[in-house]
Amino acid sequence: MVYFLTAMPNILIIAAEPSGSRLGADLMAELNSRVKGQVKEISWQGVGGAEMEAQGLHSLFPLTDLAVMGLAEVIPAIPRILCRLRQIEAAAKAAKPDVIITIDGQDFSQRVAQRLKPLGVPHVHYVAPKVWAWRQGRVHKLKHLYTHLLCNLPFEAAWFAAAGLPTTYVGHAAVQALAGVAIPPHPAQQLALLPGSRSSELARHWPIMLATYRRLRQLIPSLTALLALNDAAALQKCRALAPWQTHEGIEVVLGEDRFTALAQCRAALAKSGTNTLELALLNLPAVVCYRMHWLTYAIAKHLVKLPSFSLPNLLLSPPPLPGVATNPIQLAPVYPEFLQAAAKPQNLARALYPLLTQTKPYQAQQAKLGQIKRLLATPKTTAAAAAEVIMGYLPAK
Repeated sequence: MVYFLTAMPNILIIAAEPSGSRLGADLMAELNSRVKGQVKEISWQGVGGAEMEAQGLHSLFPLTDLAVMGLAEVIPAIPRILCRLRQIEAAAKAAKPDVIITIDGQDFSQRVAQRLKPLGVPHVHYVAPKVWAWRQGRVHKLKHLYTHLLCNLPFEAAWFAAAGLPTTYVGHAAVQALAGVAIPPHPAQQLALLPGSRSSELARHWPIMLATYRRLRQLIPSLTALLALNDAAALQKCRALAPWQTHEGIEVVLGEDRFTALAQCRAALAKSGTNTLELALLNLPAVVCYRMHWLTYAIAKHLVKLPSFSLPNLLLSPPPLPGVATNPIQLAPVYPEFLQAAAKPQNLARALYPLLTQTKPYQAQQAKLGQIKRLLATPKTTAAAAAEVIMGYLPAK
């Protein structure tokens, strides 16, 4: 589709967390490319990381000011977050943007939408809120806040559309990121360990994962481990939380280099999150665990009504549509899951041992993982599909 712009677009774009900043940078690059030659440039203002700033964003404050996760963890940060919300509201009123884009960060983005709704500006939210997981009635509020949703899980498009909110499935960025990674026919006898990225996640997962690996190594002396982390700061945190010795056979890989290294592994132990989807796309058998603050869990267990919590399992058995009691599509989960107290070394080691030593359970998981890649396939890149929706809301003739 071709659009002819009448003036320099003025866009307010807000990423609420680092993963959103990477999505935002790709989207900005795609939009910058599309308007080149029509107008001077896009005026970008909002919040984002270094990747988005490299694409021309004037960030109102550091992205790290919003890096809070969990119901209990957010309480001490409330005064700072309220201050930043007021700052965004003032900037939006002064800039009078043509379109507002928020990316991920469900709770913060919704509060931004509530404050900016009186401006009457089209508001596109990228990465659909996970309201299908708990308190589904919130979707009726969202359809009055957002003009359009861009979702990255295929079942979400039908789910939100059924609730009356325009939604476009644009694909998942992980599909493009992993498209060129070669998967060897014979993996190494190595266990990938993915404890997370935030400090709170590392504190809850890394000591358990290290203990699990040590148990398995007693049973499989040839086993080695690959610790995959985002950056050197995460590595330093892990060493402080639960140190290990050189002779224990633990290799460390940081950043985007982790994908090629992960593809060489036999299996993985991962905290729940986007990383589980990346493992599925790498055709890597895994066991998934997750621990959270006790208060967060106490609240969440009464609100979340899903049979699974990891993304690959949810893709195979998506939540029912709004107003429907059950989903007729219920496939067996691909990744074993261990939540809260169940996520302890003896349980995790017991689930991983067959994947590391036996052919049948290993191949059974891989057969199911092939379905994940087919479900996520799209004809365009994620950034291109998202940009096409955004272009439709810019001033044109």
